[in-house]
This record gives sequence, C-alpha cells and structure tokens, in this order.
Amino acid sequence: MTMNDPREMAAGIVGAVDWQTEVSGFCRCPGESLHTHKTGKKDCRVNVDGAPTIYCFHSSCAPAVAASNLRLRRELGASVWELALPGGKVLRSGDILQGDGSVKKHEAIEGGAAAPPYLGDRRAGTDAPYLSEKLVLETLSVLAERFRPELFEAFHWPFAQIVEDSPLLVSERDPEDQFRTWLRLWPSHCHVWIGDVFSSGRPEHRTNFRPVADWYQIGPVMGNFTCGSSFKPGSFQRSNANCNGTRFLVIESDTLAKDEVGAIFLYLQRRLHYQLHCIIDTAGKSLHAWFDAPRNKILETRLKAGLTAFGCDPKVFTYSQPVRVPGAFRDGRLQRLVWLKD
Repeated sequence: MTMNDPREMAAGIVGAVDWQTEVSGFCRCPGESLHTHKTGKKDCRVNVDGAPTIYCFHSSCAPAVAASNLRLRRELGASVWELALPGGKVLRSGDILQGDGSVKKHEAIEGGAAAPPYLGDRRAGTDAPYLSEKLVLETLSVLAERFRPELFEAFHWPFAQIVEDSPLLVSERDPEDQFRTWLRLWPSHCHVWIGDVFSSGRPEHRTNFRPVADWYQIGPVMGNFTCGSSFKPGSFQRSNANCNGTRFLVIESDTLAKDEVGAIFLYLQRRLHYQLHCIIDTAGKSLHAWFDAPRNKILETRLKAGLTAFGCDPKVFTYSQPVRVPGAFRDGRLQRLVWLKD
C-alpha cells in the first residue's frame, strides 16, 4: 500500500513550503492579502504532525487561516500516512516530532487509545474535525518551541523600549504613588492580599487581606508580595479556594532576560489581543506582566501550555501564587511599575 505524504498534501493547500524539518516549514499565508502590516518570510508556518496546523503571526488573516486549517486537518486526518525520519524512526498520523528528534506516539498522547486522531463530529451534525484536547495541548507545546525564534524576532520589545512605550509615565514615580496607581487596576469591592510569602494561614493574617480602600490608606507596608487574584472577605489563607473570581493572568520568566521576555508580552497583546494592564520591574532579574485572564478554562489551559514552552514560569499561573507588588522595596531596590495602560 502506498502511503500518502502529508507534506505534499499540505503543499497542495498552502503552496510551496520551505521545510525547516521533516514536518514543519515556512509557507505563504492563505490570508496574506488581508495583512495590514508588512509580511515577512517567516510569518507563517505549516506543521503536519500532531494536530496539523497553519499559523501566522498576523491576526487580520485569521478567517482565511482558519478555513485553510479546517481543510488541512480534514485531508490529513482522513488519510493514513507515515514519514521515515533520520535514524530509522517512523512518524505516523497523529504522532508528534519532539525537539530532540524523538517521536511521541499518538497512542501515548491519548493514554493508549488507538482511535484515529481526527473524527467527524456527528454530534454537531457536521464534518468539522474533532481533535482531542490532549492532542491539541501536546501540539501547542511543540509548536511554541518551533515558533520561539520567529516570535522573539518579530515581537522584540527590550526593556528600555517598554519603559518608553508606556502610555502613562510611571517608572519614576515615588513608592507611594506607584502603589496607589497599581491599586486602581482593581475594582473597588475587591479584597486584595499583600504581605510576605508566609503571611497566610493563621487567623492573625486577616490583616493582610483588606479591601482596596483600606490599602489606599495603609500603603505597601505589609510586605512586598501580592496576588493576581482577589479573595473572599474574611479570608486569612492565601489559597485558590478563597479566590473570589476577580483575577489577572500574571506572566514572568526566570530564564529569559528583561530584554527578551518583552517579546512574549507584546505577542500576547498584539497578536492574541489579551489586554495588558501593567508591567512591573521586580527589582530582580525578571519582569511581571499583568493581563486580563483568559475567558474560559480551555483557552487558559492552551495559553499556559504555549507560554510554558516559550519559557514562562508555570508557577505564576496559580491563582494564589505570590507576585511582586509595586511600591515596596526588595533588598533596598524599588519594585516599580514601568508600563501602565492609559
């Protein structure tokens, strides 16, 4: 039996592909005519492994890319194919080629399931591909690793430029002004935790959980940490169970320099359209960016998978994780706002 070549099938949809690996390469965006900014040679990439995906760094072309993705997944999902890889390895439909050259089998991703990766969703009365969430998440992580070089090039946003680009000039404000300016991000009814890492868990720690109005009067004297989530009134333990639903997604990286991590912040703001509220210099080696949290759990889980592969710290995604508060001092250095939305 002659096996189909997924690369030929992909080229039949997107045109000529500059293959960078056996399964991934640069191509012309299916919606290039819709781009509102200059198109670069590395702006769009097609991947045939895992959940086959066409991805472009532009957002104006999204409808055309989505239509081509639907076609790509239908055609590859309905076919039985395999690719011979260097070293005698074989990649088959639904498998994912890892960054180290190993192959993660579809059965391993699905926990032993032998069903094909793409199924017609008869429940919805359509032939739209149904992708298991496990396969989508695994694919997103690998795609993020492949896209890293282009992302850091296309969305380069070094620290000095972040400060200069701030809609409001905040980096030189005094500590009290920094703190009170940051408090305005919170709705007035919120109870916010401020303290040290261990200022939680005992009844006496209720004083670290206060309404925003109280913190305006007190200032940042209770500690140099806060959370991206507000808490239920009466809380004295910083835990996910005590969060009341008002929260931000805080993003940082312990491995990327301040001149590098800005690319991820800008990518989320410009390409994925998450609202950026502020960026905080932690007075250490990292920056913290505060975004609106994703709209639902599926989007949140997918975003976190990609961000972790980009080099962001997954611990900070925990709703009750301590993060640095502006206006407080860390070893004599001010934790400060350096970018704030208008």
